[in-house]
This record gives sequence, C-alpha cells and structure tokens, in this order.
Amino acid sequence: MEVRVHYFPFMIDPGTKPDGEEYAAYTRRRWGGDGWTRSMRAMGAREGAPFADWKTWPNTTHASRMLMRAEEHGLGDKLIGILYRMCYEEGENVSLRETVGRAGEKAGVPGAAEYAAGEEGFKELEQALRTARVNGKRVSAAPTFNVRLSAGSYDLSGAQDTRQWLSVLEQCAEHA
Repeated sequence: MEVRVHYFPFMIDPGTKPDGEEYAAYTRRRWGGDGWTRSMRAMGAREGAPFADWKTWPNTTHASRMLMRAEEHGLGDKLIGILYRMCYEEGENVSLRETVGRAGEKAGVPGAAEYAAGEEGFKELEQALRTARVNGKRVSAAPTFNVRLSAGSYDLSGAQDTRQWLSVLEQCAEHA
C-alpha cells in the first residue's frame, strides 16, 4: 500500500502580525485565554510532543512558502517536523524568515536561507491558500489529513492521537 503525504498551506489567522505575536497575549485577545489548548497539550504530552515551549503564535506566511518549496523536493514531511519542534518545543518564532531559513536548511531544502530571505513564492502561496481543497471541501483547519483508498477516504482535521491513526490505518489495511 502506497502512502503519500501532501501538506496544504493554511493560515489559522491571516491577521496575525507579520513577526508573530506573544502566545499568551494573542490567545487572550483572540479567545479569552488558551483553555482550548488543554486537550491538545494533554494528547501531545502522551504522544511525546507536550508543546513544552510554545512562546509565539506564528504568522505562517514564510513557513508556508518554505513548505511549498520543500514539497517540490519531497521534503515536506521532514520540514514540517522541524518547524513544529522549533515552534512548540524549542520556543522559536517560525514567523521569522531567518528561523524558517534555518528550518529549511536542516530539512535539506536547496537554497533554503536565500529562498526564505527572498520574495519568491508569495503569489503561489496566495493561490494555494485560496484553492486548497480536500474531497471538494475547502481546507479549513491545520493540519488537515485525507487518507484515500479504493473503497473511499478518511478526512481528519487537527491534531490526532496514535489511537485515531491506528484506527484509520487498520481500516486502510482491511481495504488494501
């Protein structure tokens, strides 16, 4: 059974300041606090990703540009792991071009630092944000997953725990 992962750019809040915003202040302003993250953090802790040092609510413009570039080289999965670790576990601001350039370099994206510092990819990102669809539905959450099988497909949004993924993969194996 072949598994392909494709990442669609999605911005939770396109109005986030270009250099990101301090996490606590942003969540207070937008949602009245970060209580909505408790279940996600608890699940992350069980999975080995406790969101231990989430300092910045990122503007994902440059990260999304780099992700699109990484996808061209088959490095999207590697880059997204690095960006998530940097943002949520290492307290880095992935809104910044320099941080995104370092992430791209770690992932092996050719010319990553120069790409992050430059102006290339903005039009493509804008187009992708307008047109991203899964099963005909607009991508409306980050992350969004779609697992396609000959017998149908499964759409998942948001962080998923190992149990959920095992269930989907077991169903995939039954239909393989």
